[in-house]
Amino acid sequence: MRLPICALLALLIAAPARADLPPPSPELTAGIQAYNQGDFTVAFALLSLASRHGEAEAMVNQGYMYARGHGVQPDSAYAFELYKRAAEAGDAEGMNALGYRYNHANPPDFERAIHWYCRAIMLGNPRAMNNAGILFFYGQGGVVKSQDEAISLWRQAMAQGSVNAQVNIGRTLDADSNRSQQERQAGWNYIRDAAFKGSGVAQNILRSQGDPGPFPPVTETELNMRLEPRKQVPGVSVLCGQLIS
Repeated sequence: MRLPICALLALLIAAPARADLPPPSPELTAGIQAYNQGDFTVAFALLSLASRHGEAEAMVNQGYMYARGHGVQPDSAYAFELYKRAAEAGDAEGMNALGYRYNHANPPDFERAIHWYCRAIMLGNPRAMNNAGILFFYGQGGVVKSQDEAISLWRQAMAQGSVNAQVNIGRTLDADSNRSQQERQAGWNYIRDAAFKGSGVAQNILRSQGDPGPFPPVTETELNMRLEPRKQVPGVSVLCGQLIS
């Protein structure tokens, strides 16, 4: 069953667009750096301070800490509230995080998930591109199944450094017997490149195919926090284009 387009359109019209982001506060910058270095106590203190001052980027990252139980007692309900505040303030990462929570709720709320993914994609968020690509790949939530649209979204995310999206493209191309040998080889090359970037998933794929390595240590970076670019290229998706055109 297709999604109720009119309902989604109403949601999209009501959602605020992000204005140009102001410079990040010193607390936000230092908090993200501390988190990525594994100093969760310092990260939580700094992000909490920036969040209390109304910085939406800090809100979503503080929400990640509550969701993961890093530096604080896990609290998924409060994490959700922080994602929602950040998303409603126009923050792209908050939009993606909120969409992901709706996507993986029990039961999933695909209508709201796609709404927030689309808002984030329009603001150029690579994680939302990757997540929406998965919906297209499997044809979930009323989205018409489309491998080509999934790959389009993953390519956009990969261009912004998403290793997960790169692995998704590689697996899809390599496994599709209807594609040319050149395309399948390109997929395999994507997987190998991701493996040498430290992707554990890519390394496991190669090992399952008999490649013993050696590979570099696994250094998954997809869960790292990052400052959002102050100027971001908007993403493009068939679904989102239909909804807001």
